[in-house]
Amino acid sequence: MTAAVLVAMVAGAEALGWRLGGRTRLFAVMAWLVIALAAAGVTGAVGGWGAAGLGLGAGAWLVLRWRWGADAAIGSLVVIAGLLLLADPEPSRAAAILAGLGSAVLLTHTANDVCRDVIARARVLPGEDAPAERAEDAPRLRGGRFIGPLERWLIVGLALVGAQAVIVGLMAAKGIGRFPEISGDRGRGSTAEEFLVGSLVSWALAGAAALLIAVLMP
Repeated sequence: MTAAVLVAMVAGAEALGWRLGGRTRLFAVMAWLVIALAAAGVTGAVGGWGAAGLGLGAGAWLVLRWRWGADAAIGSLVVIAGLLLLADPEPSRAAAILAGLGSAVLLTHTANDVCRDVIARARVLPGEDAPAERAEDAPRLRGGRFIGPLERWLIVGLALVGAQAVIVGLMAAKGIGRFPEISGDRGRGSTAEEFLVGSLVSWALAGAAALLIAVLMP
């Protein structure tokens, strides 16, 4: 249950951040995390160690999200949620539902940010502080804002019902759909690398969400 509560807390904080900006966003997110942590303790959803884990996870996510980006924040969330899951592995319907709802939120806008951050870091050359933006990236990313979340939701749903063959077909179809763009890279290889990096990160996030929900399902 503790891991599910942490995922739901972070998902709520992310949802707040989608509509807010600047200091208002930071204060709103901090207030939400404190309220959610207090509610988890008062309702008895988590014990003392669970509350400590939630505080550590929420704090780590908050610092990393604002300082180093979505990829670092989600990485810490996966690690801490995994440790909490090992410490409190008891399945329950409520925990599975909570984890599912939180994962559904995180696999949309936040997961898109994670993929963009990882690709951006991969573009950094030695001696550079920030990746160079390319004009042709803008139109491609607009479609990815919708395709990425739908793809991750499908992978999670298919994994939970045991349709691994369909997942493989979905991955293959994605590669076929991007083949003309990759083949037009004229030997540079950058488009293929970006496709592989972004796809692997996206699939890894969906796999982690599916695993969390599957472990918590009674």
